[in-house]
Amino acid sequence: MRHHMPTRVVFGRRVLYKLKDEIDFLGLDDSRTAVICGSSAVSHGYVKAISEQVSGKVSIFCSVEPDPTVENALQVLSEVKAFSPTLIVAVGGGSSLDVAKAVSVMLTNEGDIHQFIGIPEPFKNPGVPVVAVPTTAGSGSEVTPYAVLTDRKNLKKAPLISRYLFPVLALDDPELTVSMPQTVTANTGIDALTHALESLLSKRATPISRLYSLESAKLIFNYLPRAFGNSKDISARERVMMGSLLGGMAITDAGAGLVHTLAHVLGVLYRVPHGLANGIFLVPVLEFYGLSVKETLAELSDYMGVSGGAEGFLRALKELLSFLGIPEKASPVGVKKDDFTLFISLVMEKKFLMGNLPRIPTERDIRAILETLV
Repeated sequence: MRHHMPTRVVFGRRVLYKLKDEIDFLGLDDSRTAVICGSSAVSHGYVKAISEQVSGKVSIFCSVEPDPTVENALQVLSEVKAFSPTLIVAVGGGSSLDVAKAVSVMLTNEGDIHQFIGIPEPFKNPGVPVVAVPTTAGSGSEVTPYAVLTDRKNLKKAPLISRYLFPVLALDDPELTVSMPQTVTANTGIDALTHALESLLSKRATPISRLYSLESAKLIFNYLPRAFGNSKDISARERVMMGSLLGGMAITDAGAGLVHTLAHVLGVLYRVPHGLANGIFLVPVLEFYGLSVKETLAELSDYMGVSGGAEGFLRALKELLSFLGIPEKASPVGVKKDDFTLFISLVMEKKFLMGNLPRIPTERDIRAILETLV
């Protein structure tokens, strides 16, 4: 068993305002700090709060797009490279964190970013240190060695994978998630829940990752409905963010699975938000796994206090997804039978992911899953 989590995590309300203390504690060089984010991090005042705590020169790069493409990452990289930062602070959802992490290693390693996507450990040099400040409770990117980018030319959505992509510091402040719109609360929460479930069912799961997975799923199941229903419920926000953090730790050890693979293809072909895409595939994939995960889902059901074993868990999951407004079918997001052949071929290209799955699908299995959704 291996466990590697080099990120220092500071969790709690108002920890955003401990940034200066943490920079000093870690001995980080903030003489030239690049803040990488989307526009909402500026409008909500988070970037101002960060800039006021940095002692050196600060430059703000706020052009990160949702579900960022390789081109978007290269655009930000070009802008940041001219600034020559000694420190990067990433603030926002998984998109901002992933772009910042990609920029970090591309500043210190030669090569074309396209050639690194999906290849484990392709970088020779550590990147510029990254401080991650998540403003959503979903991706867990602040504690993972992944940076997911979309390559629209080659119809690929896949991560960069490297130990050098771990941020040096994560400031998880649940008060920053209060500004999330309701749909973003739902979609990012479902992403975090998918991390918990897929890592739990992975063949790479370890005794440590299972602890993270179980507690992550329990927290999100119990508190995401409250956070969704009342954005100001800070107690619920806090617990969902902890669930997201633990889910990120879990996939770092155990990886994700078929739900994420299908969701990435759905995102590339139809530009569906990642969490929503996960939500559409969660139940069909768990039903496809069937007997191979029955015992584990029954264990999870007991841990969460849900009666009825694996079947009871699936009923509760369907109820949660319905409450959050996740459609039961993929047709509302544009999926058509005419696209099945392309969809299936893109899924089957990711054979290197299949070894982690409790049940390995054939092309016919993927087609059957898609058939249930249109």
